[in-house]
Amino acid sequence: MLKFLAQLEGFYGPFRMFESITFRSALALFLAFGITLLTGKAFIKALSNLGVLENVQKPDSERLEELHKNKQNTPSMGGIIIVIAILLATVLCADPGNNHIVLAIYTLLSFAGLGFVDDYVKLRGIGKHRGLSRIAKLVIQVILAGMLWMALREMGDKEFLTKLLVPGTKMKTFLPDLGGWYVGFFIIVVVGCSNAVNLTDGLDGLAAGSTVLVASTFTILAYVVGHSEISEFLRIPHVNFSGELAVFCSAMIGATLGFLWFNSHPAQVFMGDTGSLALGASIAFVALAIKQEAVLLVAGGIFVWEAASVIIQMISYKFFGKRVFRCSPFHHHLEFSGWNENHIVVRLWCLGIILSVLALATLKMH
Repeated sequence: MLKFLAQLEGFYGPFRMFESITFRSALALFLAFGITLLTGKAFIKALSNLGVLENVQKPDSERLEELHKNKQNTPSMGGIIIVIAILLATVLCADPGNNHIVLAIYTLLSFAGLGFVDDYVKLRGIGKHRGLSRIAKLVIQVILAGMLWMALREMGDKEFLTKLLVPGTKMKTFLPDLGGWYVGFFIIVVVGCSNAVNLTDGLDGLAAGSTVLVASTFTILAYVVGHSEISEFLRIPHVNFSGELAVFCSAMIGATLGFLWFNSHPAQVFMGDTGSLALGASIAFVALAIKQEAVLLVAGGIFVWEAASVIIQMISYKFFGKRVFRCSPFHHHLEFSGWNENHIVVRLWCLGIILSVLALATLKMH
């Protein structure tokens, strides 16, 4: 919205700065951070009054319940704060008419809505289940991701829409086109990333801090891919008008950093599925929209490993009757191994920083 101010004056008018994606990205970060930080306490109090409090009872793991007993009755659904801050900062600082921004907002709100329903049903004790059933959540996620794909197919850049960029290969000679198979791949990435962030959200600040690192990486990538001269120099696909997603990612950084202010150990609030599903799906959409799907595996390596540890554990126990990890996801395995919660979170953040640097290094591998 602020971008339109640049059109009100001549080329040298003071509002010309709003033409700059770099300036608007920085503004979105500070704005989202400020919104979250200034409204955080009031939101936490409201969530507490609504009675949406964390229940750490684990019938299948008494030890995990004992380890997390201090988190009992901590306000949850704090993802609402994150989503509102991202939405406001994006609408104000990004070009609201940009197709990529429209789809990014759809992704954020639709998956946040699903998470909100799941959190509310679970935390308010509605029905027989602790939240929506796994199958119901998965089906809805697939539907939402499918709708996102159909919209991107109509609104996105057709040149590279179903193609994959493989780091380390020459763009002109090896850019595999998945054709009709890409829709399945697209849905798997969105649903998988959404659930991976959700699984990572088990320790104070772990998911929020990791999200900041991944969003920072994709802020840079979105700017590079959206800039024709830089993308040509780096020999990666240039996706028209995708640079605006740098503003969206910056808003994600600011909102999540502001939330981390209250979510760091000992956490005053948890993001719940409302935040984790929305953040994971939004990151996945950005990666898919700018054709950096493969880089997501590197930058989001913490999320990938957390999800993989759950899958490995399930397969191992189902077919061999043995557990590979003491508890899954992986951060719980480290807890069961005697690691301090703060040590786990900070050390995984350190790995996340390394992975983000490696992800950016792939830009010069072509």
